[in-house]
Amino acid sequence: MSYELFIARRYLKSKQRSGFLSVISFIAVGGVILGVAALVIMLSVTNGFSGEVKNRLIGMNAHVSISRYHGAPIERADTLLSHVVGVPGVLGAAPIVEGKLIIATDHETTATDGVILWGIDPLTFADISDLPDHLQYDADGQFHFDPPQGEQYPGIVVGASLANRLRIGIGDRVYLLSLLQEKSLEEMLMDGLRPKLHPFIVTDLFASGMYYYDDTYAVIALDDARRVLAMEGASSIHVRLGDLDDATDVRYRLDSDLGYPYLVSDWTQQFPELFHWMELEKIVIFTALSLIIVVAAFNIMSILTMSILIKTPEIGILRAMGARAKGIGRVFVFQGLFIGVFGTALGCLIGLAVCVVQDRFQIVTIPSDIYIISSLPVDMQPLDFLAVSTMSVIVCLLAATIPARRAASLEPVEAIRYIM
Repeated sequence: MSYELFIARRYLKSKQRSGFLSVISFIAVGGVILGVAALVIMLSVTNGFSGEVKNRLIGMNAHVSISRYHGAPIERADTLLSHVVGVPGVLGAAPIVEGKLIIATDHETTATDGVILWGIDPLTFADISDLPDHLQYDADGQFHFDPPQGEQYPGIVVGASLANRLRIGIGDRVYLLSLLQEKSLEEMLMDGLRPKLHPFIVTDLFASGMYYYDDTYAVIALDDARRVLAMEGASSIHVRLGDLDDATDVRYRLDSDLGYPYLVSDWTQQFPELFHWMELEKIVIFTALSLIIVVAAFNIMSILTMSILIKTPEIGILRAMGARAKGIGRVFVFQGLFIGVFGTALGCLIGLAVCVVQDRFQIVTIPSDIYIISSLPVDMQPLDFLAVSTMSVIVCLLAATIPARRAASLEPVEAIRYIM
């Protein structure tokens, strides 16, 4: 062990003047521990919330979507599906017929609203979406689009928030209003718009926890959607991948294989503002909580400055015995580095323990009707721990450098002048 490290350790354990320096050393270590633990926990919680939002948004929609330019329908959907399924990384693909319509009830006080309609194939849709997992009245995740017993109209599945606003439930009849007309604009202006009514029976509701979907979407069978929207083929092909991070690579490959007139997009292009905002939020939290560590660093600087004032005679003796200025500086750098490393390590362990306990036992609960989840989510990322640890140690090391340079600049004669 070098003499610098030995002396630094002894100074940290100093009992001079009733152990005052030892007490404030523990306070400095506590500040580093608190800052590091708070940063680790908050970053893990932020990752957890971001992951929940991402999983719910992307889980309902496609990882990769294939459509045609200008909204034209895909006429050879089966041929395209067979090609897409063979691409490496693709778990499943399914055709979707999509359109915007008006939905109305047949209650005494008719309620109407806009709706985004999805036409799906129940046999393949479960391979590309989590929507079947959110059905409220079918635990097996099965869609029921056949006419219910005693009814002649097909079934429709509606978002829970939309159903609540329209005041409809299982067994109620709703109408999809289509404004598609086989007339010229002049004829429509002369005769007026006469929407076609397509009756359906509500067979189930879905509650994904994402208001955007629950308040806007309704789902019917693929053939019924083609009839309502007067469309052949499919509006798009939704693709599910084994790994979300492969979405961009798969998009480039499909775009290269298919070319014009097909338009290929992935999940990173669907909600770019939302994901950018979540990343920005994480940076702001990291910056704000880092101030705790900065405050602890100032405490370290104060401790080392006081230690230099108290140990000035001893520094003078060491210099007179032949210790070099750089060696004296390293003594105090080692003190600051020890406080930083020890506090950072303990802070990371405490933060890790809190996150593991929360993840396993869900001690901290939150209202599910507001936050769509019942407990505080945590997602521990190794890179976050590495970034926090690196930042903490560097800040503590920088805080120790200024007092260390002052100690190294002391002249032996001046340092030992007042020794009694």
